[in-house]
Amino acid sequence: MMPACPACTAPDLVRGSKFALQCNYCRSTFSGKPLICPACGWINTLGADLCQDCAEPMNVVSQVISRQNQPGTPQWLQRVQNQASGIKSDEEEASRKRFELLERIDRRRKEAQRTEMELQRQSDKKIFLGVFIIFVVVVMILLVLVFFQGQSSV
Repeated sequence: MMPACPACTAPDLVRGSKFALQCNYCRSTFSGKPLICPACGWINTLGADLCQDCAEPMNVVSQVISRQNQPGTPQWLQRVQNQASGIKSDEEEASRKRFELLERIDRRRKEAQRTEMELQRQSDKKIFLGVFIIFVVVVMILLVLVFFQGQSSV
């Protein structure tokens, strides 16, 4: 319920703009800071007795009386605690998906390394074989030269 008009005492001021109230009877406009809920931080309309978001009392006296009459945790805290398990499971699922993605990336990286190493081994074998063949050819040429030199000196 909205408060009465301070100028003419007509009941039920109406909201004129975001932070202003207007009297339908005398057309007076009253503006002020919004009421911010101390429990959840929700911005409430002027004159609100309860928070529109968490239903906590808006003034200190009502908060103390409310907490004395209601054992247990406040409603806003209960709501946040209920949301926490959902958030935790969502985060665990997102973490699991990120880990699976990283594992796939790592498997692809390792496979690429294995392929690269195999290609390097094959290249090294070809180079070794080429050097060995050149060595054998040089040795044979030297043997032939030594043989022919020995033949020419006889």
